[in-house]
Amino acid sequence: MAILIVSWIPVGSSATELTASLQAMLDQARPGDTVTIPEGEYEGPILVTKPVTLLAQGNVKITNPSEETALTIQSDKVTLQGIKIVDKRINSEDASLVIRGNQNVLERIVIETMGTGIQLRQASSNTLHNIQVIGKVKEKGAGSDVGHNHSQHLSKGQTTPKSTVQAQKGNGIDLFESHQNRIIANRITNVFDGIYVEKSNGNHIEQNDVEKSRYGYHFMGTTDTVLSENTGTENVTGAMLMETTKATVQSNQLFKQQKNPNSQGILLYDVTNSQLIGNQIEGNRVGLYFERSSGIEVRRNQLKLNFIGMQLLDSTGNVLTENAFVSNVIQAQAQDSTTDHLDGNYWDNLQGLDVDGDSRSDLPFEMNPLYLGLTDAVPPYQLFFQAPGFVFLENLFTNGTGTTIRDTTPIMNPPDSLAQEDGSSSSWGAGILGALLLLGSSSIIYTGVRKQ
Repeated sequence: MAILIVSWIPVGSSATELTASLQAMLDQARPGDTVTIPEGEYEGPILVTKPVTLLAQGNVKITNPSEETALTIQSDKVTLQGIKIVDKRINSEDASLVIRGNQNVLERIVIETMGTGIQLRQASSNTLHNIQVIGKVKEKGAGSDVGHNHSQHLSKGQTTPKSTVQAQKGNGIDLFESHQNRIIANRITNVFDGIYVEKSNGNHIEQNDVEKSRYGYHFMGTTDTVLSENTGTENVTGAMLMETTKATVQSNQLFKQQKNPNSQGILLYDVTNSQLIGNQIEGNRVGLYFERSSGIEVRRNQLKLNFIGMQLLDSTGNVLTENAFVSNVIQAQAQDSTTDHLDGNYWDNLQGLDVDGDSRSDLPFEMNPLYLGLTDAVPPYQLFFQAPGFVFLENLFTNGTGTTIRDTTPIMNPPDSLAQEDGSSSSWGAGILGALLLLGSSSIIYTGVRKQ
């Protein structure tokens, strides 16, 4: 049974004395013990090297005057709850809190940082829940001259005053070679990448909220990653997946990634055999962007009020169905992606015709590749976006060439309305109207021919 270590620290102890007492308690604790941390302000570095439970009593704050990590967990099966870390180091390569162990549980933690909040290094099967990471680096023009280049770091012997150094944002939660972790219900704001996962497999990223950062969720070289029920708002890009396979991106809400010329709701680059299901992608510059990606199932997503709903570039063998494209300035663009299969999506600007009443248009929805090709070759041509001359050229140079990408049988109603039973009055009404229009057109043509 775990032993409760009752800690007693004299009133009026300094931060250094508090820290020494806490570290002594941790060193004396036996595996499985519970260590209560009395209310107060402590100084890092603090090191946990055995499986213990650390519970904060009241307001426990750890500041970090040194150049070392404020708190390091170098053990398995540690539980940590209820602390706050304030880390004012600038451009440190280490995070405010570093985990180098497995099966640890961290909950109800607040981190204010000038760099990276939490790093997991070869750390697997950990749970991070209800953690808040707040980046304290100000944007350029907001009282501080701040850059975003991670490659510049101070050496330990740096003598330049910190007030003259440009602080660089770090990631909120950063995973490297760390597998089967659960990152649940955390809130991250004003960092470089909100949750960054590299060479790490089987991680579940669920119910988190990232805002005002570069990439909200950034996966590099991962397998079997689940990104589910998260929110990303006002980042450069909501979710970025690169060199990733077997990812599941499901039921996320990605709003207002629009302030940067390269902003996207979801960006996939060199991604294979993955699923994008039931995401709400709204108010972004580009809602969904694919490049060099294949074998992706894209189903039941809502792309709404984006400048460009979707862009497909040099992608193959993807299946897109039951998605809704609503009120986008441009619904979709595609180039070199003719083997992608689009069928049964809803396009609110479709000029469709449902002759047989099956709720599917007998006319396809087509995406023209000319604009993407020209602006790729000559970027300034973007100035002519939607110009009448450009629209005319699109139709002139691609008509009958077979280069357009099309949804062969788009649906006439948004996916949510498809719960109506087949043979409903509205469906049959549209079908009858289509048949009458077709019959009337045929009669006019026949009469004209007879008169001649």
